[in-house]
Amino acid sequence: MEGLTVAEDAEKRFAWVDELEEDYILPTVAVIAGVGRDEVIRRLHGDPETGRLLTARQAADETARTDRDEDLVGIGMVGDLVFVVEAGGYTTAIPGVLRDLSRGGRCFSVQIDINGGDTVHYAVDGELVVHEEHHGPVNPLRAGDPRWDAEWCQGLIDVSDETEIWGVKIFALMERVTGAAVHPSWFTEPLDTFAVPPAFGYANTPAWDMP
Repeated sequence: MEGLTVAEDAEKRFAWVDELEEDYILPTVAVIAGVGRDEVIRRLHGDPETGRLLTARQAADETARTDRDEDLVGIGMVGDLVFVVEAGGYTTAIPGVLRDLSRGGRCFSVQIDINGGDTVHYAVDGELVVHEEHHGPVNPLRAGDPRWDAEWCQGLIDVSDETEIWGVKIFALMERVTGAAVHPSWFTEPLDTFAVPPAFGYANTPAWDMP
């Protein structure tokens, strides 16, 4: 947009993310490259034959009414990329799940936290590259890891400020890393939705091993 910086444009384009939080939808969103849709569902321990059309709001409400023996994930496609939307869960923020989803490809995910401790995660071909709260420039777990391009952060934040908060601009970073255009319809339109094991079931297991 003329007259706006790259960062200002991102804040304007993704202002709708703040509205999700106001509606008590705190999403975790992942984009996976190099892995097919049904295989993504299987790697999340879901059944590709059991999808139901639900919006993020419906999925959040349904999960809240259960005894939490399962989570619900919405699955969609942007070109040949798969995206996963969790209206209240955080399965695709778990290191072991990220590693599994990235085998043979790449997986980038963002978790929006009610207390502001949002996190960003990136895995490539079964290895965790990034897993951190996104204040300041996003850094790889291993210094100098060539799988993370520092240029992806340029223009979106002041990379010299280790305390700058990304906020909704983290979705612009997701677009840069994955090439997927993140759209509000992911959260307002029905998606094929699948039951998967609850995220809390991974607690105290090797799935949380770092890196």
